Amino acid sequence: MDSAASRVPIVSGRMFFTALAVAVACSACGGGGAGSSTSPGTTIPADFVKQTIDLSAYPDAVCNDGSPAIFYIQRGLGTAAAANANKTVIGLQGGGYCLSDADCSLRPSDLISSTGYSDQTAAEGLLSSDPSNDTFRSWNRVRVPYCSSDFFSGDIGPTGGTTNFRFRGAKIVAAVVQTLNRQYGIGKAGDTVILAGGSAGAVGAFINANRVRASLPGASVLTLIDAGVYPDVAPPMPGTPPRTSVRDLGAIGISYWNGQVDADCAAANPGSPGLCYLFEHAQSSLRTPFFIAQNERDAVGIVNVGLLESKAQINDPTVASWINATYLPAIVNILQPLGMSGGQGVFAVCQDPDIHTLSSDATLWTTPVAEVGGVALKDAVASWVAGGGAATRAESSAPCTFP
Repeated sequence: MDSAASRVPIVSGRMFFTALAVAVACSACGGGGAGSSTSPGTTIPADFVKQTIDLSAYPDAVCNDGSPAIFYIQRGLGTAAAANANKTVIGLQGGGYCLSDADCSLRPSDLISSTGYSDQTAAEGLLSSDPSNDTFRSWNRVRVPYCSSDFFSGDIGPTGGTTNFRFRGAKIVAAVVQTLNRQYGIGKAGDTVILAGGSAGAVGAFINANRVRASLPGASVLTLIDAGVYPDVAPPMPGTPPRTSVRDLGAIGISYWNGQVDADCAAANPGSPGLCYLFEHAQSSLRTPFFIAQNERDAVGIVNVGLLESKAQINDPTVASWINATYLPAIVNILQPLGMSGGQGVFAVCQDPDIHTLSSDATLWTTPVAEVGGVALKDAVASWVAGGGAATRAESSAPCTFP
């Protein structure tokens, strides 16, 4: 999960853009469905339009450069929208991270600033308005762009010097959820909320899940984690600077970002709160039902966990041996027990290494997958949500090997 120019970030190239649409589903966020006004009196827009966080109310909800965080929101569409007016999808965008001022200075402007964000947006997959997204298009949908570079977990700044970066990801999530609740009535008693994210946003989703649940006490909050599982294993060629191991990343983030990991997870890992950036260590502390969508053979995970310089390096015989002997067994060990009991869902597939997130691409989201019995991810998630987080399992029946 490393991030300097010499490293492959958590999302890059095609993988970065597919991470944009991953979302948080918020049935418990209540109110404001198609054609209706929320209890505070603000109608949820018919189009996916930009909303700027009010810095007079939430002064710390800012991007790396100090510009205000934003979100996009659209009410549900179609004949089921009125019935689903108390259901909302809130999506945390992915986009890597940075661990130093020099590193952050190399990031694209749209990942450190809201300046220049368009007034409207469109989305695929879970947040899509397309009829193929037959369940979730009828929900209120919210997309939260990623401009804090900290897995939506930081709370510090400015850093000083010439860059003066802020890291306020945790404040951004809190401000978005509170704005949705106070302005649009989302998250009231009886609503259902799924906090979702892809890649870096997926890590942000499980880090913030308990806090979102606590801030919406009357709502039913669920968490969708797409491409957010990075196993805690030793890389094949450790110690090669300037890359950072998965285990070390959390510790650096805690220091540089003032990372606000889940309090229960931190208490369960005394002296090592950075481990809470890894799902396998955070899982036991999650107090919301959760659903994992994961390509076990995802090159982004392989490169970042393996401290590799590029995706091309995964074809090196030594690296390929490590993938089959260490990486894949580790990720299978994390995923295999999931979905057996209530409160858990899993959709684990062994697909092309270029496939990173699964819920933000129209085809990957809607197409039945033969290797998991012909189930489409959208239907697996819809079934899990309809059951209030009922045990749901779709996993490749064949062992995952590389290549």
